[in-house]
Amino acid sequence: MSPMRERIQKVLAARGVGSRRQIEAWIAAGRVTVNGKLAKPGQPVGERDDVRLDGRRLRLGRKADDVQLGLAYHRPAQEGVRASVDATTPSSLEKLPKSTGRRWIPVSPLGSQDGGLELFVTDGMLAAALARRGHAIACEYSVRVRGAFDDAAVPRLLKAADDDEQTAGRLTDLQPAGGEGSNRWVQVRCVGLRPRDLKGLFERCGFEANRILRTRFGPIAMDRALARGRSRPLTDGELRALHDAAGIEGEAPARPVKRRRR
Repeated sequence: MSPMRERIQKVLAARGVGSRRQIEAWIAAGRVTVNGKLAKPGQPVGERDDVRLDGRRLRLGRKADDVQLGLAYHRPAQEGVRASVDATTPSSLEKLPKSTGRRWIPVSPLGSQDGGLELFVTDGMLAAALARRGHAIACEYSVRVRGAFDDAAVPRLLKAADDDEQTAGRLTDLQPAGGEGSNRWVQVRCVGLRPRDLKGLFERCGFEANRILRTRFGPIAMDRALARGRSRPLTDGELRALHDAAGIEGEAPARPVKRRRR
């Protein structure tokens, strides 16, 4: 049986070489070759093909010891994931430790106005699978609202979420979590809802959601001790749990990530 062959953009993105858009640009610029010839968009390639970027051969096969890496990162609000929002401060990717020649891929990244838990992996296949299953992955958020939010508002918000036909997600639990002055914090558990969905839901119920922080994505929770702008490696168990959430089986465990010296 001949080895499986897939489109070159998909293969290279899954190996963490670059995003599909980046790879398409490299192909158009003549920087990618397959077996000595210029690559074409959508060209099928396999593990035995000699694929090179700027003359450097790329590894296409997955070995038994080809472990993947993951990070949990506490992203401050207003910080860009891939590029600086204000062009004066580093992006999240620029703050991450080196990944031994691979690139960090954000998993379902938050919008630039939001903050909290961001996950990064070196396995493009895992990141893509998690993105496809985003509608079924449970998340938790801390939402700061302006107004007198109390237990009486909980059933109103749950009903509003059930009646919302514009989104396929759902709220599973809300708990008032204290606060001071005119602001109150609410712990939200949901499936398939993004921060913008939550903000719209609170606004329709008469509350202004002025800050939204993600505290859990699927099986991964953000540690209280993880300071803003800092990261920690995902454990073997956490990476396996992410693969289970993505519907991927049989992946190798992670190895420690060296922390960047300050």
